[in-house]
Amino acid sequence: MDQDYRPFQVVAEKLALEAGTLLREAYGRVSAREKAPGDLVTDADFASQALIAEGVSLAFPEHTFLGEEQGADFDPTRPWRWIVDPLDGTINFAHGFPFWAVSIALEHEGKLVVGVVHNPLSSETFSARLGGGATRNGQPISVSRAANLRDCLISTALPTDFHRDADRLMAYMRRFSTGTHSVRRTGSSALNLAHIAVGGFDVCYATWMNSWDAAAGVLLVQEAGGRITKLDGGPYDLYGGEILATNGRVHDESLRVLAEAPGTA
Repeated sequence: MDQDYRPFQVVAEKLALEAGTLLREAYGRVSAREKAPGDLVTDADFASQALIAEGVSLAFPEHTFLGEEQGADFDPTRPWRWIVDPLDGTINFAHGFPFWAVSIALEHEGKLVVGVVHNPLSSETFSARLGGGATRNGQPISVSRAANLRDCLISTALPTDFHRDADRLMAYMRRFSTGTHSVRRTGSSALNLAHIAVGGFDVCYATWMNSWDAAAGVLLVQEAGGRITKLDGGPYDLYGGEILATNGRVHDESLRVLAEAPGTA
């Protein structure tokens, strides 16, 4: 009998909502500090992760937990792995820019099986489970039907150490900004991917996206009918950093754009 992932999805949704409530109450009331140059963290990040980690431990004590912040109970030998960003978009959160989210995913034996992205300020919960489709607030969603990049709105995530790869990053942005509906850098990779799944964005690319930023959104895109690869079209690796996520229809064209971007060969 196939594994039923619904019970895990229910727990992920519950914890995402609880963490979202915590974050919404802290919004505008906490100060940020640097954990690395240009990379902020707040007490709300830690409190949200502690809430989610405790909930996972109580519900599934045999599972392991990989979170962005310190203190995660991570054992790579266990078959069940929760991958969590307790506050995706911390810089937005710290500056009062209203685009941030909770991202919770579950991996089983190396395969993503549950993904939940919750936006507390818009009260939107994007949720997916392997083979079960994707939803927003319980209603089925699907990727856009755009068939050409000229009709696409594109999102990207830029690394905090932008200067290390600035030429390539700017080449990609220049190329994707030409003959399209432009490129957005929102500051939340999880929400970028969720909005691919619901059809708001058509393409999302990044030279580096951490596993906790990507995991839930990757499953959302796949279950909503989209496609995920590396930037060269190779098989996507959640722990490899680079990602191209699209509605599927413009994926090959997007790969050509990436390959042809001046100065990236």
